[in-house]
Amino acid sequence: MMPSAPAFSFEDWRAAARPMLAAGMKADGINWETAPPPPAAPAIPAEVRLPRALMRLLENLSCFRHPGRWELMYRLAYRIHFENPRLLEDAADPDVANALSMDRAIRRDCHKMHAFVRFREIDDGSGAAYFAWFEPAHEILRKGADFFVQRFPNMCWTIATPDGTAVWDRTSLRFLDSPREGKSGTDAFDELWRTYYRSICNTARINPAAMQREMPQRYWRNLPEAAEIGALIRGGAADFASRHRESDETRNSLTRAVKRSLPNPPPPGEGPQSCRRCDLWRHATQAVEGRGARAAALMLVGEQPGDEEDLRGEPFVGPAGKVLDGALAAAGIERHAVFITNAVKHFKWEPRGKRRLHKKPDVREIDACNIWLELEIDSVKPGIIVALGATALRALLGATESIKALRGRPLFHRSGAPVLATYHPSAILRAEGEQADELRAALIHDLALARETAERNR
Repeated sequence: MMPSAPAFSFEDWRAAARPMLAAGMKADGINWETAPPPPAAPAIPAEVRLPRALMRLLENLSCFRHPGRWELMYRLAYRIHFENPRLLEDAADPDVANALSMDRAIRRDCHKMHAFVRFREIDDGSGAAYFAWFEPAHEILRKGADFFVQRFPNMCWTIATPDGTAVWDRTSLRFLDSPREGKSGTDAFDELWRTYYRSICNTARINPAAMQREMPQRYWRNLPEAAEIGALIRGGAADFASRHRESDETRNSLTRAVKRSLPNPPPPGEGPQSCRRCDLWRHATQAVEGRGARAAALMLVGEQPGDEEDLRGEPFVGPAGKVLDGALAAAGIERHAVFITNAVKHFKWEPRGKRRLHKKPDVREIDACNIWLELEIDSVKPGIIVALGATALRALLGATESIKALRGRPLFHRSGAPVLATYHPSAILRAEGEQADELRAALIHDLALARETAERNR
């Protein structure tokens, strides 16, 4: 049975609760479930103030599909105003514990909405339009719809739920209280979703129980890619069995064969985009090659592309790239004047919900990709190379020591170019407070030193 639309909204509750709070009415004297809310009254007097954090929490609680939410919301507001302004800091309090649990459920439901809404193209007689049917666990349509306005501002779309409908016409977002039935059928985008899902799914690491926690079966009937799940799980099981049937001798022979092939120059016409020397290409969008001045005196070498780099095909254009741009500017270096690349050309990642999280490349993958880094160095012939992080040092010199141990020491690439070891910009992103400031200062200092060295060697 479809859930019904809420009897009144958060704004209605707030308008009703304010005069009752002003009058000091206790929570146990109000029956929110059976009695209609009192009519709206003048704004709450100035002396009655509620923290912003509480109002944000109450707005989320109003989406929780349970009639007791309104009573809990008022009880929290009353207790915080009249009894304990710091009540929310007491996670052991039953009301606070219930509220935080409900808040997590709402956030999780919004996350699922953002991840699992699938639009299908429809013909509404006025041009291209898109429709999606979604069945949330809670009443989150109004809260979750803004995400799609920001994500698809130039599309006309409709998201229908059992509680109501959101309609965006490229200029305004409207909400209809009457629910619409879900539309069946397929369109051209369904096959794209299925192809994308097959391409990013690592069958060797499928964990069906974990997958169903992240992608509950209740959403599957509205997800075109769900049709691939059974085959992918079976493929993962077969792949697992096949790998474990291999003998140690077979695996060692494969490793030796890969190592023997590494020093060999690539065949004519082969480049990073067609490289199959390791398996990282299977789950990356593209190889990300170096960019910059081809006769640059200064070359920067990082670890590998990140999520944004993988999608855009350029090195250091994500969050770490912004940190690097700031450090280059502080060191007096123009980005277009240097050559920037990575030791590994394909993005290695692991899924975490709908995000792709960076995973450090292993030694075999670094060695397999080294031929492309060496070709870039031979082509650019830099006066000095800056190794951003330990992976870059491993690729350039075979060094296994930490950046802290090698920073400031005289190091040289096989070409004769000096190598300066420094911290990767992502280390600054991961650090906090004074440590982040210290790492940023070290990076700027080392880049300025590299610039001076490059100018002397020019």
